[in-house]
Amino acid sequence: MAYSLLHLLFISVITFLLISPSISHHCSYPSGPNVTGGCSHLPSLKASFDWAYTATNTTLSITFTAPLASPHGWVSWGINPNGTGMIGTEALIAFKDTNGSLVVKKYNLNSYKSVVETDRFTYKVLDSKAKYSNNVMKILATLVLPAQMTTVNQVWQVGPAVKDGRPMMHKLDPDNMKSKGTLNLATTSGGDENNATAPSPAGGVGQSGNKSGGSSTIWSNYSIFYVFVMFLGVLFF
Repeated sequence: MAYSLLHLLFISVITFLLISPSISHHCSYPSGPNVTGGCSHLPSLKASFDWAYTATNTTLSITFTAPLASPHGWVSWGINPNGTGMIGTEALIAFKDTNGSLVVKKYNLNSYKSVVETDRFTYKVLDSKAKYSNNVMKILATLVLPAQMTTVNQVWQVGPAVKDGRPMMHKLDPDNMKSKGTLNLATTSGGDENNATAPSPAGGVGQSGNKSGGSSTIWSNYSIFYVFVMFLGVLFF
């Protein structure tokens, strides 16, 4: 009896480990002959990213998700049209305004200490909004990109504070300094960190009847471990 219970417990644990990543990190995005999309974890700041790009009208729908650095902090996602780093990025920054409401504002990042609010980007922002829950902030936006833009140099960030309605400087830790990547709009991805894509949050670009985007990089990182544990189970049980 003890053997049977232990065997059943082992199988239950392994089943949970195998199934839970694909459930927790499953995402979807619109499908079609002129639509690409993807979802994955970003390689830094525990951030994630969903996207769907429609080539016929060059619209990019995104959901960026990241935990706040502090309860009164901010998160940002943006595009650098002329480089691969932070300087020159045109960023959407989400935070709680002085009246407590969630806002998403547009900023030109001219330097690490200069953040200038603007109403003009090289790309058009059709709509944007923020969502907050359990210390996690989301930016949801629909953009119209220049027709010749086939790859996106994207930059994301989190900061600890907002003062008088203005985001304060973020930390310069290694995780903050490597928060950048390239998004290939011509390729659908289901877990490529270089494509900077992530699991679909509630209210993101996923829609009913959409194409499945696959599980995140957590599965690829831990699949070998799971197979090893299963082998031990067969060997000893």
